[in-house]
Amino acid sequence: MGLFDRLFRRSAPPAQAPEPAPADEEPRDLVLRASNLQGIGRREEQEDSFALLNASDPEALAQRGLFAVVCDGMGGMEGGKEISEGAVDGFLQLFQALNDEGDVPRQLREGTCALSDGLFQRFGGRSGTTAVAVRVFQNALHWISVGDSAIFLRRGEGVFQLNQEHTYLNVLYGQELEQTVICRERAESHEDARRLTSFVGIDCLEEVDQSLRPLPLLPGDVILLCSDGISGILSPAELLEAMSLEPDAGCALLETMVREKDLPEQDNYTGILIACT
Repeated sequence: MGLFDRLFRRSAPPAQAPEPAPADEEPRDLVLRASNLQGIGRREEQEDSFALLNASDPEALAQRGLFAVVCDGMGGMEGGKEISEGAVDGFLQLFQALNDEGDVPRQLREGTCALSDGLFQRFGGRSGTTAVAVRVFQNALHWISVGDSAIFLRRGEGVFQLNQEHTYLNVLYGQELEQTVICRERAESHEDARRLTSFVGIDCLEEVDQSLRPLPLLPGDVILLCSDGISGILSPAELLEAMSLEPDAGCALLETMVREKDLPEQDNYTGILIACT
C-alpha cells in the first residue's frame, strides 16, 4: 500500500482473508439478490437515474449476467435529469452489445467514451452526469466509473471503495504530499475539493476509472453502487451496517440513515445493493 493510500484511504481496515475452498470442491454459480433506493433529498427535482437488468430473470442472468448503473445529473447545469436518463439508456445498450469473446474492459471504456461524446453533441457541453456501472457474470465483476459516484464492495467485515472519484480533491491530496507538514483536512476543506474533473458529457472524455480484469466474487460479498448523496455523507461503518443486511433491508437502512442526517443541503440519493450468496 502506498503513502497516498495510507494517508487518505476511505475504507475500513481489511478483514482476515477467507479460507480457500478445498481443491476438489467444484465452484458453483453465485445466487444474486438485488434491491434499490432513491430519494430527492432537499433538491427541487430528481436528477439521478438508475437501471438494474436481469436481477429477477434467472435465464437471462445465467446467459448475460446482471447489469446495474447509477447516473447523477450535475446540479447547476442544464437538463440534469435528461442527461442522466440518456446516459442510463446508453449504458443499457452498451451492456446488451457486450461481446464476451472480446476484451470486455476495452468495450466498456470505448463504449463509455462514445456515449459521452454523443451526449456532448446532444447537449452541447451544457450538461453532464456522473456514472457508475457494474456487470456481474460467471461469478466475476467488471466495473467502470466517471465522476464522483461510488462503487463499494463489502467483503467479510471490511467495506472497500473500488473506484477513484474524479474530483479536484485528488490534485489537492497530491499537493499535500509535497508539503513539509501533510494535512488531510486542509485538502478536504478547500473550496474546490468537490469540483468534478471528469463526467459523462464532457468534451473528449479521458479520465475514466475501471477494472482491467474481472474481479472474482465470493459468497457473502455485497456490492453497492450509489450517487454522492449516499457516499458523500455516510461513513464506512454506516455503509458496513447496511451492507450486512439483506438487500431490501439494507436499502431501507441506507435511506433511514440519510434521512436521519437531515442535512440542509442533502442531494438526491440513489443506491443499488447486490448481494452474492
